[in-house]
Amino acid sequence: MADARQIERQIHILSVLSESKQGYTVQELHHSMQKLGIDVSRKTIERDIDDISKLFYVYEEEGQKETRYRADKFKIDNIAFNISELLSLYFLQQVIKPYQKLDVGTTAATLIQKILERAPAIHQSYIDSVSDLFIVNPAEVIPEKNLDENYLQLAREAIEKQYQLELEYFSFNNDEITSRVIDPYVLEIREGCYHLIGFCHLRSEVRDFRVSRIKKMEMLDETFDKPEDFYKQYSQNRFGKMTSDEDITLKIIFEDEAARYIKEYEANKADKITDIGEGKILFEKKTTFTPDIIQWVLRFGADAEVIEPEALRFEVMWEAKRMAQKYKK
Repeated sequence: MADARQIERQIHILSVLSESKQGYTVQELHHSMQKLGIDVSRKTIERDIDDISKLFYVYEEEGQKETRYRADKFKIDNIAFNISELLSLYFLQQVIKPYQKLDVGTTAATLIQKILERAPAIHQSYIDSVSDLFIVNPAEVIPEKNLDENYLQLAREAIEKQYQLELEYFSFNNDEITSRVIDPYVLEIREGCYHLIGFCHLRSEVRDFRVSRIKKMEMLDETFDKPEDFYKQYSQNRFGKMTSDEDITLKIIFEDEAARYIKEYEANKADKITDIGEGKILFEKKTTFTPDIIQWVLRFGADAEVIEPEALRFEVMWEAKRMAQKYKK
């Protein structure tokens, strides 16, 4: 399978060849890429042209010194969609709206609009009328703050090349900045924010780093190998937005409306849910102890009782007492 860097090169080559009537030599393509900071050999460019020609028609014209290459301009014209496809396009438009403050969200919105502009006018009219028939409520997205685009690009490069990163990171849990070396595995967009997930050598485990909390980032010369199943294992142990160092087994009894709500809307958070009678359920989850668990439990008031761990039970009791004192005033 082609890697991301190879695909980027080939898209660039195809774009250049399709815009030129005179065509380009390999030497000219090589110079064009060097100006963009793409370090690649002429031999690699020749292989890329061979790969492109398997999918697009590439013309070869023998010159006095070197062969010149050009390609047909690729474009999308006269697209026809059925009703189901138009509804899906409208759905995509609505879903990505909260993400349009992110680079990929803005590009996605532009891309959908480009596709619709190539479609017959009647299709666009249908899309405009769909809002009266079909309402999409996108998931809540928290606007990203203090995101350094340079760190985002550096993280993408390090993930692709599998180079380690050295970070100075502000931790929400202990309110301090720590220096860490990580093996960056993947960037994840969650609730509208970029998270860098990778193996932290300071903690000796896979951790989540919100990119907007990174104060300094440097790519190192050391490489790493990414485990194939890391994300599945990592996501199973994550409860909400955060992770910490303390592993716990979470056991909570929910009753009445809270029990019904958990089973219908938040069952995916649990490893196991057991009906224990009288409208009660036992919620069980292996995870880490984070502040968002406390906030989540408190949402359900007296319809939730923490059984384990004892530390969480104490935190909830303490918060309940503080609330009671405030309301006595």
